[in-house]
Amino acid sequence: MTNLPIKIVIADDNRFFCDALKDSLNTHQELNVTNIFTTLKELIAYTNNCKLDLLILDVNFNGECSLDFMNQIKERNKDFKIIALTTMNNNFIKEKALKKGVDIFVGKDGDLANFKTIIINCFTNKSEKKGKTSSKVTIDNYTFTKRKLEILQALFMHSDKNEKELSAILHITESSLKSHKRELFEITNTKSTPELIKFGIQKSLIVA
Repeated sequence: MTNLPIKIVIADDNRFFCDALKDSLNTHQELNVTNIFTTLKELIAYTNNCKLDLLILDVNFNGECSLDFMNQIKERNKDFKIIALTTMNNNFIKEKALKKGVDIFVGKDGDLANFKTIIINCFTNKSEKKGKTSSKVTIDNYTFTKRKLEILQALFMHSDKNEKELSAILHITESSLKSHKRELFEITNTKSTPELIKFGIQKSLIVA
């Protein structure tokens, strides 16, 4: 357990939420929210130059996935814990968060009244157990392989690329890419790439 009070930083693109969470946490003498950040650039500058015990990090950050910036957030200082906080509370996003070094994953749709307990547990337990992971992910009765979800995200991230360019990025053949897309259309009952991407965003399989 770290020394009390626990020095906490909140990073979320919603300033109102940051302020509300700060006020709630600072009612506990064991907790001390010292800083709030609403941009990743400011957060990265802080975490690499200042001491903190815990970062509460929003996953969907102004249309970007903050998990993709984890190496920058912890580039110089790796000693603090991270709680990922998001409305995208599904196993696919949770698994990605844990692989990126997040200690605890919490859905915003959960009971934030128990947030003090969650924070204390973050320091008394090493981390959430990753355990064995399935090669498939089921979201709302739709089942995908991990590879198909990677391709779905790539279609969004590289929407400016043609199929030849995208297949090179994914290290697969064009015919394989087309096959994956056809199967994704069938699984999601969509008929075009824009519809497919829209589906991914709605189901929180894509951070946008």
